[in-house]
Amino acid sequence: MPSSRITSTLRDPFKLTLLIFAVIGFMYFTAEVLKPLSLAVLLSFALAPAVRLLERSGLPRVASVVLAVVLTLLLLGGVGYVVGQQLTSLANQLPSYQGNIERKLTGVMRPQEKSAADRLTDLADRVTAKLEKPAPEKKAGSEEAVDGSTNPAEADSRAIPKVQVVQQPSFQERLRTAIGPYLENLGVGSFVLILVLFILVGREDLSDRIISLFGSRQVSLTTRTIEEIGQRISRYLATFALMNSAYGLVIGLGLAVIGVPYAVLWGCLAAVTRFIPYVGPAVAFVLPLVFSFAYSDGWLQPLAVFGLFAVVETALNSFLEPIIYGKTTGVSALGLLVAAMFWTWLWGTMGLLLSTPLTLCLAVLGKYVPGLRFFATLLAEEADLEPHVRFYQRLVALDREGAVAILDSSLKSMPRVDVFDQLVIPALTLSERDASQDELGEQEQAFVWQVINEFVESLAGIPELGLAALATAVDDGANSEDHAEVSAATTPVSIVGLAATDTSDALVLRMLNLFLPPAEFEMEIITGATSPLHATEQVAAREPKLVLLSHVPPSGLNQTCYLVRKLRAQLPELPIIVGRWGTVGGTSSSAERLGSVGATNVVFTLAEARDRILARLQTSRDTGIVETSSQATGVGTASSV
Repeated sequence: MPSSRITSTLRDPFKLTLLIFAVIGFMYFTAEVLKPLSLAVLLSFALAPAVRLLERSGLPRVASVVLAVVLTLLLLGGVGYVVGQQLTSLANQLPSYQGNIERKLTGVMRPQEKSAADRLTDLADRVTAKLEKPAPEKKAGSEEAVDGSTNPAEADSRAIPKVQVVQQPSFQERLRTAIGPYLENLGVGSFVLILVLFILVGREDLSDRIISLFGSRQVSLTTRTIEEIGQRISRYLATFALMNSAYGLVIGLGLAVIGVPYAVLWGCLAAVTRFIPYVGPAVAFVLPLVFSFAYSDGWLQPLAVFGLFAVVETALNSFLEPIIYGKTTGVSALGLLVAAMFWTWLWGTMGLLLSTPLTLCLAVLGKYVPGLRFFATLLAEEADLEPHVRFYQRLVALDREGAVAILDSSLKSMPRVDVFDQLVIPALTLSERDASQDELGEQEQAFVWQVINEFVESLAGIPELGLAALATAVDDGANSEDHAEVSAATTPVSIVGLAATDTSDALVLRMLNLFLPPAEFEMEIITGATSPLHATEQVAAREPKLVLLSHVPPSGLNQTCYLVRKLRAQLPELPIIVGRWGTVGGTSSSAERLGSVGATNVVFTLAEARDRILARLQTSRDTGIVETSSQATGVGTASSV
């Protein structure tokens, strides 16, 4: 029952919106409780691989957890001690750098002659100060003294300083003042540490409780969600820690080579601050740059520090991070940036630190929970958009370069016939649908036809290259060798391609003509017929061996059926193949209807149409061979295409 209520709520947009805002409000007002809890869960994910490794070596669960936590604390404590020592030494040496800083700033910011506006401002300030200056005090015995407003005895009494007795603070008060500000952090840290221990020890029990919360009917879905969240966050944290450690090591060694003191401190700070997305790298760069400016006598060392960070950051951001983090997180850079802003607003610095893991959780939930699918769409590394929809969007936006780039990229990964069947024809179908609903203007539709026609013409006469073409050539090699002699001795088969309605139908016929061997087939495309009777007369005048009627849905099925009926009535022996392109998902009803009015075959893809035509060619050749042999023996056989 609880599971069904949760599922129904997630599928209702209004209820889902209210639920999201309620969750955000709850997280905002309970931040002091949820922040250490989230940090504990994050640390548990980070330590889980180490605990599993210790368990595989034979240690009990509790011993593995305690050992992993203790080793982590020792490592962090050792690094913190070294950093603290260098930080203390740096604080003691800072006053000695004041003269160097003043000298450099004086050299950069030289005094300049004041402008007229500055001189007028100074004059106004002096006049204002003169007017606001208080009047001088009257001496004793003056008129004010006679009036009794000023008493010399009282003036002397006011001149006597006051003495205040201050009691020495006790030991407890001094202790409270010294460690009071750290008690809260110490308490939160102890709470997080205890939570980490309990979560790692009772991992299975925690998973069982989550599954029982969502109900027994969602066991498979909940289990996959929990496992993927754990795997992706653990992989992300491990990769992130490794990359940041290497980054800090490179920065520390580079600063040591340059000659910047406290290189260990700057390297550790660079590794730690980089865990904070976007803000951390800037802080890691600014601190050693400012120190080198204060420490060095010239400008060479600060420039060298700037060059070091520029080279390392460029290498990480341009080459390593897009490859590693893109495969690790599965979340786009824009999604991480927006999520970092949101979590920082919600939880402050802790939210910034936890933003990436929490965003990963949302992306995984959106992948498995239908009501939260928009999270997966907004945060995914790549937009979940089908290739033909992306191609059609570029066409509607009148983006010729973008559309051609998609076509060229598709040609490198799949055969031409699949590019047309899976990319171009579905885009034509979308354009016909939008045009029939008055959602696509004439200019946009003309642009769609123009770009596709240019693409088809660019492929005419160019052999297909690549592995896909090689595989197709191998598959058709035997047939090509068998019919090589026959093709040389026979004339091309005459085919008429008839466009049922508009330019889209004719474009598909031009696409199909690319896949028919010109030595064996000769296709003539008829467009612009004023009526079904006129189209039928044009077909009959050409006396073809086969007619291919092209129709791009969704509209025009009735007109196509009427054309088939007229062709069948006037040419009863003519094979009629109807191509209703791009409707493989709902083929049965339209195929039955077209077959009932006289269509010989109904095809839905260019590959199927090509195979049907080649099969009829093979049948025609076999029939011709049989007829020749029969005539030699005095037996006649009727031939058909």
